Amino acid sequence: MLKFLPALFLLAATAVFAAPPEPPVNNEISRLADTSVLTSEHEGYAFHRFDLNDEDGRPHRVFVAVPKAAPPEGGFAALYALDGNALLEFLPAARLRPPLEQLPLLVLIGYPTERRFDTAARAWDYTPPGPQGQPLPDPVAKERVNGGAAAFLRFIERQVRPRVEQLAHTDARRQTLWGHSYGGLFVLYTLLNQPQAFTRYIAADPSLWWQKGLMLQYAQQALERLERSAFSGRWMLIQKSGRADDKRPANSQQAAMLARREEMTRAVPPEAAAQLAQQLAGHGLRADYAAFAGLTHGGLLAESFMQALGQAAQPLEK
Repeated sequence: MLKFLPALFLLAATAVFAAPPEPPVNNEISRLADTSVLTSEHEGYAFHRFDLNDEDGRPHRVFVAVPKAAPPEGGFAALYALDGNALLEFLPAARLRPPLEQLPLLVLIGYPTERRFDTAARAWDYTPPGPQGQPLPDPVAKERVNGGAAAFLRFIERQVRPRVEQLAHTDARRQTLWGHSYGGLFVLYTLLNQPQAFTRYIAADPSLWWQKGLMLQYAQQALERLERSAFSGRWMLIQKSGRADDKRPANSQQAAMLARREEMTRAVPPEAAAQLAQQLAGHGLRADYAAFAGLTHGGLLAESFMQALGQAAQPLEK
């Protein structure tokens, strides 16, 4: 059943990723990540950090926070979240206090960069391939490449998860995947292609405008292909911001990027996210939709992640 919830709580060749990033559109992209939580005193979590290369030799950095408590029967609930570098600043010690049994194990997947985002790397990892399985030019920044979601999902399943299990046992019945923007696309891609990989799926402002709505076409094809039983025991939440970001381009290149994104956005109905949640619910998935009228796209990142942090350790409703 679909429920509308109240609002409470962004290669194929190596050279693409080696190229210098384009000038950022705003400070939220360009500023350095705040990693102080990794070295500060923390009642709730013990933090670990490790670097892994994926099957193509591309580097990733993973931050794992293990609750300072004995694992519950069956293991810890786990929250896998993308854009891990940016999320560290939302984990000050004051926010993460006992009762420890209400804290999930955190797996924050990012990149070996000092900045909050690696925009070229995430544009590859988080986006699906083209209809023939081919890489695609990024619709906003032409020097980026899209289409690496399948390999990125394999990386999580075959490399990240085994390393996490070496640190602490997790409960297969309580596994959440969270992503924002392009990360939200990856959440949808995983749900539609490997629904049993996680239990909860949270897509915060998924970039449904990407490739003029191509993900919406993929969703229709997946629903025609998948049996209703494929979504058994799974839950999906799609969240949507409602206030425009105040982005001020610093130069003509940035202005062109914003104009291209606006063109893509106009190609997709504003109600597309709500309609997608409704279609998923009609196919047997427990699907919810939440609108945050007062939040910008960037503002929803923090709000959505903190909500996911509070929900991930809770059992799913029957």
